Amino acid sequence: MLRFWPPVIDFRRTATRDVELGGQLIRRGEKVVVFHASANRDETVFTDPDRFDITRAPNDHLSFGFGPHVCLGAHLARVQMRAMLRAALDRLPGLRRAGEPVRLTSNFQNGLKTLPVRWGTDR
Repeated sequence: MLRFWPPVIDFRRTATRDVELGGQLIRRGEKVVVFHASANRDETVFTDPDRFDITRAPNDHLSFGFGPHVCLGAHLARVQMRAMLRAALDRLPGLRRAGEPVRLTSNFQNGLKTLPVRWGTDR
């Protein structure tokens, strides 16, 4: 899910040395905006990158960063997400969407403002 809907859309970095990336020279000290949400859909890395597949393996997404900038809470976040989804599905039988979600409007963060749901056997 995080590959498809990362909570952070982009991040900013300052080049520590001159580097060429994709044919573009980036000089030391220049500011760079990295759209890792786009990298998570890279067709050279992911087969059928625009298809949502919760069982995709391997799933080498960059939603938690990489290398020295990897999120320190990445493992905890994965454990919490699995626990929350399991608990919701176990304790809320018939869990389903009850309306249209309202997306957060932001140039930096990705998410939902509201996600109406209902559960039980009533339709």
